Amino acid sequence: MLASLKTRLRQMRREGKAVAFINRLAYLNYQIKNLRDWVGAGRMSKLLGERAFSSDTDKLVTFTMTESGGAIRPLQNPWEISELMKRVRAKRPQVIVEIGTAKGGTLFLFCQHAAENATIISLDLPYGRNGGGYPRWKEGLYRKFAKAGQKLHLVRADSHLDQTRRTIERLLNGRPIDILMIDADHSYEGVRRDYTLYSPLLAADGFIALHDVIPNRFDPEIEVHRFWDELKVAHDTEELVADYGQGNLGIGIVRPRIAALARAAPHRHTRVI
Repeated sequence: MLASLKTRLRQMRREGKAVAFINRLAYLNYQIKNLRDWVGAGRMSKLLGERAFSSDTDKLVTFTMTESGGAIRPLQNPWEISELMKRVRAKRPQVIVEIGTAKGGTLFLFCQHAAENATIISLDLPYGRNGGGYPRWKEGLYRKFAKAGQKLHLVRADSHLDQTRRTIERLLNGRPIDILMIDADHSYEGVRRDYTLYSPLLAADGFIALHDVIPNRFDPEIEVHRFWDELKVAHDTEELVADYGQGNLGIGIVRPRIAALARAAPHRHTRVI
């Protein structure tokens, strides 16, 4: 019932109906979720300070999904995010940029799977649609995600602005991005803008991960699949989808620089057997 109501409200907003009222409801829901997270933040902070985390990817994903009490639960399918992180670990990236941080679960996993001296940059718009927009008090919690030798930068800004890209470039200090995660504004225009602005900063052997690449039957405002279909035509891509009948989620990986050298590279599907 509640899921159907949310779907209907999103459809109404997309059609331009009762937009102000629906936005107020969304903001109220956002604040309720943050209050719930605030209640559990102390426990989560203590866990991060005391626990020696396993290097096993599946165990780390389980921690974010269940053992964290929901405080940093990523908005991901467990199998899909686990498969992505296994690819991250194999690459041992020195530089990761995540656009869209939300509850911080994926950011935590990036820190755990990146190189010991990696630079990880989180870029998130406060109160941003779909991307999360975490409140400022969560910064202290998120900073505990980084390992001792890592540098974690939390940038709260609109990823679509040229001045924000310049901020990211200053933090990169000439280094290319090894892994770029795009999981913020899920509109067609929004995801296309993020890709256009930040993909030129990618390393020659780097890759870009996009979330929500399969058509979403629950939220008509999520249009990542439209842009993903365009990328599949031109680039070397791979899909991490647990079940194509699930109706949402799905992670797409694109390797644009490699594809530029080998246009005939096939598109790959990775699925649960």
